[in-house]
Amino acid sequence: MKNFILLFFLFLTPILSDEIHVSAQELSADEASKLTHLKGDVKIKRLDDRLYADEMFIYFNKQNRPTKMEAKNNVKFWLTLKDSRKVEGSADTLIYLPQKEEYQLIGNAFVKEPAKKNEAKGDKIIIEQKRGAINVLGDAKKPAVLIFELEKEK
Repeated sequence: MKNFILLFFLFLTPILSDEIHVSAQELSADEASKLTHLKGDVKIKRLDDRLYADEMFIYFNKQNRPTKMEAKNNVKFWLTLKDSRKVEGSADTLIYLPQKEEYQLIGNAFVKEPAKKNEAKGDKIIIEQKRGAINVLGDAKKPAVLIFELEKEK
């Protein structure tokens, strides 16, 4: 068990240089397939960022660098973008692509920026962390929805 936990954290070390706290009811890492699976009450914390989900998969390349992280079911998150804006939201699935610093929220996607009372809802929302850009896509049954507050002229 100690070797398994050590292997798991060695997998996670390259993700970011900051300390990451991970907890789940079940953790498994497979060196051959370069896959780490977290299941049951998954909680990830890095600085002020948080991610909660029922299940998460982390895919690694040959150099043990993460190439994709996929959180599933009851996904909730709190993030700080590169421009220091804070956003939070939820989705059925969240995919993070570290090389692009891009989050893809899929299914019942919702993001809000509490400081400005901005909200976005859609079938898919893409957050480009570097640029601080958010793209919202609807589907045939539900259009993309934006709710924002206009600043009053002074």
